[in-house]
Amino acid sequence: MKKSILVTGATSGIGRAATELFASRGYLVFATYRKMEDGEALGSMVNVHPLRMDVTNAEDVTRAVSEVAARVGSDGLYAVLNNAGIAYAAPFEFADEERGREVMEVNVMAPFRIAQKFLPLLKLHNAKNDVKARIVNISSWAGALGQPFIPFYNASKFAITGLTESMFYDLGLLDVHVVLASPGTTKTPLLGKTTRAGTESLDHMTPEGRARYQPLLDHYATLSVEYGSSPLFQTPEQAAKKLLRIVDTKRPRFKYDLSTDACVVNRFIARFVPWTLKVAMNRSMFRLSNGKAGMLSAPRPSAQ
Repeated sequence: MKKSILVTGATSGIGRAATELFASRGYLVFATYRKMEDGEALGSMVNVHPLRMDVTNAEDVTRAVSEVAARVGSDGLYAVLNNAGIAYAAPFEFADEERGREVMEVNVMAPFRIAQKFLPLLKLHNAKNDVKARIVNISSWAGALGQPFIPFYNASKFAITGLTESMFYDLGLLDVHVVLASPGTTKTPLLGKTTRAGTESLDHMTPEGRARYQPLLDHYATLSVEYGSSPLFQTPEQAAKKLLRIVDTKRPRFKYDLSTDACVVNRFIARFVPWTLKVAMNRSMFRLSNGKAGMLSAPRPSAQ
């Protein structure tokens, strides 16, 4: 029996690399897309079944479930890779609520909806196989460490971490493995889109706001360029190979860090670095310290 996997956000970045790799290893890949030209490109690949699906549209997801069910039959679905994600950058003072809701919908509610709707097909697989089905949710070290200018992206990644941990217990009762995978900084189009959004937010600011934030956002954009060209950060293809090992593993762990920076942030900085030092690191990296007394102090978070 050929194993099947659903990959969301399959048209670029990690999703596209994972689709190509899984298909080359004999998986039947249900690869989601929204634009017709992307569907045609995916359809030219062996072992890939293009699946038109807007992950934020409940009707689209329901239709996609029916399409996958018709293809896999009683064999069911082996794995779901919830990879689709978006980012949005803007200083909190000028952040757009609707854009924020979109980030939360794509990065949090969509993985919930997709996992729940495709769960019956995962259970079908489990009924006939000793190696049980699994759901892999893509997170980020942004779910362990807050940073400036990405309030909703940080919120969404903290949320997907909590959602996935809860899923681990609930779906464990159904013998479905649930995995949280953090790729770390990866050279994908998302890097550029995030910093462009930050720069575009300047257009909606007051003159005072632009004077305050433009130097900071210009520097933020240079960081993205440096990340994209640095040999220290992984490519989508490298991340895809690690995801393949997770999906191939008989009994995967709950949490995987897929890169050095993800490991450093998740296992060391977020857990052991004192709050004041984390503040100092962020302020130095993003050049936030402007000489004002309020900017130089680092109040500790209060217990709630």
